[in-house]
Formats: sequence, C-alpha cells, structure tokens
Amino acid sequence: MSANLPSRVLLAAYSPYPPLAESLAAALGRLGVDSRIFHAWLCNTWFDRLIIHPLNHYAHSLRLTPKGVTLLAGHPKSHKEWRSRKFLELQRQYQPDLVLLTGILRFKPEVLQVLNQSATVFYWFTEAEHRFSEVVHELPYYHHVFFLSSLGLKQARALGYTKVSLLQHAVDTGAFRPLKLPLLHDWCFVGQWHERRQRYVAGLAEVSRRFVIYGPRWRKHNLCRPVIFSRIKGQGLWGEDLIRLYNQTRVVINISVWADEAGGGWGVNQRLLEAPACGACLLSDYNRDAELLLTPGRDFISAKSLAEMQEWLAVLLADEAKRSAIARQGCERASRLRNYDDLVAEVLQQYRS
Repeated sequence: MSANLPSRVLLAAYSPYPPLAESLAAALGRLGVDSRIFHAWLCNTWFDRLIIHPLNHYAHSLRLTPKGVTLLAGHPKSHKEWRSRKFLELQRQYQPDLVLLTGILRFKPEVLQVLNQSATVFYWFTEAEHRFSEVVHELPYYHHVFFLSSLGLKQARALGYTKVSLLQHAVDTGAFRPLKLPLLHDWCFVGQWHERRQRYVAGLAEVSRRFVIYGPRWRKHNLCRPVIFSRIKGQGLWGEDLIRLYNQTRVVINISVWADEAGGGWGVNQRLLEAPACGACLLSDYNRDAELLLTPGRDFISAKSLAEMQEWLAVLLADEAKRSAIARQGCERASRLRNYDDLVAEVLQQYRS
C-alpha cells in the first residue's frame, strides 16, 4: 500500500440506507485501505426510543416546548449523548488516520475536538442547502469540507472557508446495470413522501396509471386517494430489488425535495446516475448541478415544472424510439462517468495534500 494513503479510515453515516458508507468502504478496500463504518441512527438506546423521543414529540406537537428545545437532551442515554460516546470509544479503539463524516450527524463539539486533534477529519455535507446553518458551527473542526452542491460550496466560501470543494455522488457500476428484463411499469418513483412529491405524483398519475411508488409515509397521506394508494408497494426499496425495478420501468421519475419551481435545485441525488446506469430513461425535475454530470435532452430529460414533466412523460411513453435512445445514451454516459473509485480518489487526493 502506498505511504501516501491512510492505513485506517473511519466512515460515519446516518444509516445503512442508502449504502453510501458501504460503497466508500468497498472502494477503499480495493486500494488496500482498511475501514470501519459507524451508523449514527442505529447507535441508540431503548430509553431514548421509548421515553425521550416520544416525550419530545408530544411536547412539540402540543406546543409545550419550542421546536428547538429538546427535553432530557443531556441524559447519558439520549441519542446524541449515547452516539457521541460510542463513536469516541470506536475512534480510540480503532485509531484511524482519516475520519470521514457524511450527512448531518450532530455529534457533541467535544467529540469533534478530539477527532480533530487525533486524526485528519473530513466532512461531506450531503444535505439540502437550507440546512447549511445547522452545521456552520462545526466547520472549524474539519480539515477539509466537501459539498454535494455548488450552492453549498459557494455559501461556505462566502464565510471565508478555503479548504472546501465540490464532491458529487457516484454510481456503483458493479450493481446498477442493465438486466434486460420485461417492462412492467410506465413509470416509478422511489423516495420518502413530501408535499412537493405528492403534487408531482398526482399530476403524473393523470398521464399514466401504470406506475408504482416505494417509500415511507406515502400510505398515510393517500388514504383517500385510491389511484395513488393502490400503487404504493412498500416503505422502501434497496439493493438488487431497486435495480430490478429500474430495469422493469419505462421512465424513472426523480423529484427532489430541495428544488422549487422558481429556481430549481442544486446538489444532485444518487438517482441521477443510478437509474441511467440501469438502462432506464430518467425524467427529472430541474437541477443545475446535474448538468455537471449528464447532458439534459441527451442522457436524461429535465423538466422545470409539473406541466412540463407531464408533457415529457406523455412523449416518452408514446415514442419508444426516443425513450430508448435517451436510455441508451444515459447508460453509456453514467456507466463510465463516475464510480466510487473515482469518488474515493478525490477524497484521498485531499488527504495527501
């Protein structure tokens, strides 16, 4: 193994879904780098789940306490206290050369301070730009900060941070691939319910009712909408099941919760590369950063409004030749553009410097 590479890398993610940390660990392993994964969401106590969390939920719902106030926040078995302690124990036991945090994990400042003094600490902000204020106070603890979106990067630079850069998602080309399966659905959507997504899905259902939805919270918001409720097939879909769905769908829909009709979105999610890599035609809402990876109109279709997305869905379902051409071009581009080896290479380049 090269002397310029870390011997041990500690990866921290919120949960195993999506398997972002697992894909990073696999890429590190191909370089001979050992790694450990810490999932903050899984590191919790029954006392927090059964007592502290419900207590705060009802206190906020009944407006007994403000949204920003957490009761029993300092209790040793609260989620933040517990995961901070366990993560620090893992760090002391494992002694990593590099720590890479992703998402918004909310570790105690004392934990970040210890990490900063004992290892190289990188942070990858993979959330929406409107949540940037939640992590601004943490930025001084990191030796380098990656941003999923160019807008987030711009915000950090405006505050005077210089050790920052753009790091976009990659695709696991060994998993997301064409399978040549029969097409069963006109369109599909996979992701958590959101008011904006609800509006788009309802509009697309007017174009075709041959669709499926996977994701949490959809059923409870569509109990009185039988057209949509009957097409909700599960709380989530991952791994080979997700790959099969993309391969069995004519048009995969991407609806961001970060975007708006006026300005569009910035940071792109994993679906932008994963669906085309499966040979599916991707129809997405407008996103500025998507053009840094794929070409709209050639590799995928971009729509700036619900009306435009409805028009495009109708066109793509009616014109098989056009849909197949976009799917083929998107697959060729996504499959050779950016995998996790490329992503890890960018991270390790910053480590070497």
